[in-house]
This record gives sequence, structure tokens and C-alpha cells, in this order.
Amino acid sequence: MTLFQETFVKNLRFFRKKRGLSQLKFSEMINISPNYLNAVENGKNFPSPEVIQSIVKALDILPYQLFLEYPVDVPPAVPAEKNTIIQELICIKQKFIGEIDEIIKKYEKSG
Repeated sequence: MTLFQETFVKNLRFFRKKRGLSQLKFSEMINISPNYLNAVENGKNFPSPEVIQSIVKALDILPYQLFLEYPVDVPPAVPAEKNTIIQELICIKQKFIGEIDEIIKKYEKSG
């Protein structure tokens, strides 16, 4: 099993158990067989992108959380909070781009 798979498996188990879900219950939620989920959690199989999408939806996490070396269980944001976060990120992005443009102009003048 690769480090990538080990990380995925560790995080999948972490989030599944954190939500108090058995392999049987979780496999039913994501519409796969319990045997297949067991094979995934034992590193014998690796899920398709469609199954990964079902996993993150059922666990209410973001896909990247399954691949972090140290899993972080971020509480899901309510829709209003998501909009606020998105707006804040857009503002930060615009400010960052503006600062980069200023640095480029500064070095173009001096170069």
C-alpha cells in the first residue's frame, strides 16, 4: 500500500468512526457493498472518484480532508457562513492580486 493510500484509509476510518458509523451502515449510506468498503479500508482496493464523492458527501467533509497527513475535522459551515467565507476569500484574492500588480510595476520601473 502506498503512503497516499495509507493516508486515505487512515482518514476515511477517522471520519467514519468520528461520526459513529459502522462499516455496514456507512456502506449503505454510500451505496457500496460492505465487503468493498472493508477492502478499501484494508488497502486492497482504492475507490473511484465517484465513490470518493459519495464518501465526502456522506461524511460532510471536503475531499482534501481525506488526503491530509493529520486529519482535521472541520465543522461544516452553514450556507450563510459559506457565502460569507467565499466573499472574504474573493476580497483577499483581489487584494493579493493588487499587491502583486504593484510589485510588478515597481520592478518594471526600476528595471
